Amino acid sequence: MGPTEQGTGRGGAAAPAHSQGEPGIAPTRDGRDLYYQRLAGPAGSETVPTVVFEGGLAAGRSYWASVQAALTDVAPTVVYDRSGLGRSPAAPAGVSRRLPALADDLGDLLDHLGPQGPYVLVGHSWGGPLVRLAAAARPARVAGLVLVDPSDEACELLF
Repeated sequence: MGPTEQGTGRGGAAAPAHSQGEPGIAPTRDGRDLYYQRLAGPAGSETVPTVVFEGGLAAGRSYWASVQAALTDVAPTVVYDRSGLGRSPAAPAGVSRRLPALADDLGDLLDHLGPQGPYVLVGHSWGGPLVRLAAAARPARVAGLVLVDPSDEACELLF
């Protein structure tokens, strides 16, 4: 399939190739905006956990494009740009960008997406500790974690 052709998911719904879904803005507790994109998943997937992707240190939502596309027929998915990446503006000077604050941003995204969940959080590298901390803060809403070569959050040099 070429870059401008249409793909077809379950139920015959057409989706543009290379699309990461409907755009949205999730506000954070300190007034910043996080840009995200959501793919609804196949018909009947309303009861399936939404898969939310968290990339490594400098990886925005596009990092997950091929993985997200592979899950289109399985589950709803969400990708987002952390503050300062892609379409999410950087945090102003003085706003913490340490691990707890970054996990709070992910938590704010989850709260915006829907308070009930459930979610499966996928974290790669630096995103591993972020999804673990966000899941610990919302255990009833997180159905699972997928850790892809996660960093060690105990390493103070990283966080």
